[in-house]
Amino acid sequence: MKNNANFKENVAPALVLFIICLVVTFALAATDTATTPKIAAIKKANADAARAVVLSSAKENGKAEFNEYKGKLVDGVIECYTAKNKSGIAITAQAPSFGGLITVMVGIDKDGKVKGVTVTDHKDTPGLGTLAMDAGYLKQYNNCKKANADNIKDDGEIKAITGATISSNGIYQSVRHALAQYKEMGGVK
Repeated sequence: MKNNANFKENVAPALVLFIICLVVTFALAATDTATTPKIAAIKKANADAARAVVLSSAKENGKAEFNEYKGKLVDGVIECYTAKNKSGIAITAQAPSFGGLITVMVGIDKDGKVKGVTVTDHKDTPGLGTLAMDAGYLKQYNNCKKANADNIKDDGEIKAITGATISSNGIYQSVRHALAQYKEMGGVK
């Protein structure tokens, strides 16, 4: 009788918990297996939509699709995608800025002209450094085919934001990296 009571008090609860953990583990594994492809497809669609912001010519039938470039990336470029319709490329590049690295996405059309620039990540000072990330300011890069200098202060065509020169230069350098990547690729293929 004592062994039966010992089993009910000590072994049975542990066995029940083990079975519950086993069932939950299998349920989580099944859920992960079922959702992983769907999550990947959603992430790709969202990333392609973000790329279409800087390269609107990539859209066909209201949707933009991109293929990852598998070749050599130049210094400062962290990813590069070619529009499936061959209208251009979307390049994500980084450069030093006031708060650390600034990440910039640049769209370049098949003729080598910048069609859009947006900042996707930064740690710069809100209200001051972020002035260089304003869409109105970034429009000055549209139709640019080359960055004419080693830094923004020496470029007569692209203007820096006074008080946010380091942030402005971070964006400028990222655009330079993107244009160098376009040149390295030999354009859109």
